[in-house]
Amino acid sequence: MSHSKVSFIILFFFFLLSTESYGQEKNVTNGTINVFLDCNRCDRSYIRDKISFINYVRDKEDSQLHLLITKQRTGSGGTEYTLRYIGRGNLSSQNLTYTSPKSDTQDEERKGLVKKIKIGLLPYLSNSPVLSDLDITYEADEESAAQASAQSDKWNYWVFELDGRSYFNGEESRKNLFLSLGASADHVTKDWKVNIEYDYDYNRRQFTSTDSLGNEDTDTFITRGQRFESSVVKSLSDHWSLGILAESFSSSRNNIAFNISGSPAIEYNIFPYEEYAERRISFMYVMSAGYFDYEEETIFDKKSDFLIRPQLRGQMEFTQPWGEIEGRVNASTYLHDITKNRLDLNLELDFRIFRGLSLNLSGRYSLINDQLSIPKGDISDAEQLLDLRQQSTSYSYRGSIGIEYSFGSIYNNIVNPRF
Repeated sequence: MSHSKVSFIILFFFFLLSTESYGQEKNVTNGTINVFLDCNRCDRSYIRDKISFINYVRDKEDSQLHLLITKQRTGSGGTEYTLRYIGRGNLSSQNLTYTSPKSDTQDEERKGLVKKIKIGLLPYLSNSPVLSDLDITYEADEESAAQASAQSDKWNYWVFELDGRSYFNGEESRKNLFLSLGASADHVTKDWKVNIEYDYDYNRRQFTSTDSLGNEDTDTFITRGQRFESSVVKSLSDHWSLGILAESFSSSRNNIAFNISGSPAIEYNIFPYEEYAERRISFMYVMSAGYFDYEEETIFDKKSDFLIRPQLRGQMEFTQPWGEIEGRVNASTYLHDITKNRLDLNLELDFRIFRGLSLNLSGRYSLINDQLSIPKGDISDAEQLLDLRQQSTSYSYRGSIGIEYSFGSIYNNIVNPRF
């Protein structure tokens, strides 16, 4: 018998087995409800372990309740979770939110999320036998009550952050050191959003070679860059926002010794901003004016430039029971020469095609005709291989495709952390 026939028989056997198991397990409820937990960015094992009074099913088609959890960063650096309880059949739907402050540890954050999930599940268990085994307790938190009663915030919603990180690696013939430092300040209210950020990066790479006589030769390559960004945004309505952006940066890789620019911007969101956790389609127009000072003379015989650059940016995000889709487009040009332009396209898609089968796509494509800072002269082999200097190109791309198919038991209640 050929290998292809054997493979077909094995696959057909598994298909029959999964179909039979599905038919046998479909009606098993254990006196509670079947819930499909849809959360790609949370501790799923912890949730399943701490909330054991429901049945977790592998596919949303087997569920009575679809729990879709999304999260966003808050203005103070914390995390806001949106919990969408999507009822199937005769069950109703509801939305809840849970906010974890930045000061929370990971354990405190997940404990708070689990507590909120439990609260949202209670109405769906009112007619289930499992409700008689649940108990409700109340623990007064005097500290939280005192904070909630405070009439003013001495920081006036300002949040400051300092960060630094480094990594290093090496072996006998090479060494690498990377260092990054940063600082930020944020002020977020319903009417205003202010963001100020500074970042500094340093990367040093050393390579040692030995000739036939035993003499060592060491080459050192260093790239560095820093960036200061700030933005002030005013909320005009449920759909419109107006702001001012400012930026200053330097980059040895991009041949920029100094840059400073300012940009008025206006944004329109087709859907109300309050629906950000579910859907967003927005368009932003930016008119940037900036001064550039180059480290070396460019291929256009410039040591400095004053450039005006209009940009149109579009953003699309949908988080729905069928999956997630996120897309971005950025089109820009320069007023002094509209042939110097750029188009960036980004797309990420996570989609359930049908029961058990999921498709993941991501891609980025750029049409590049705006490289004004490329220095004169030939690029060395080291600069090319180590990406030490910006290289001339008319396009760039990257992409990934993933597919997943699962079958078998519809339940996945048990958490086993061994190995």
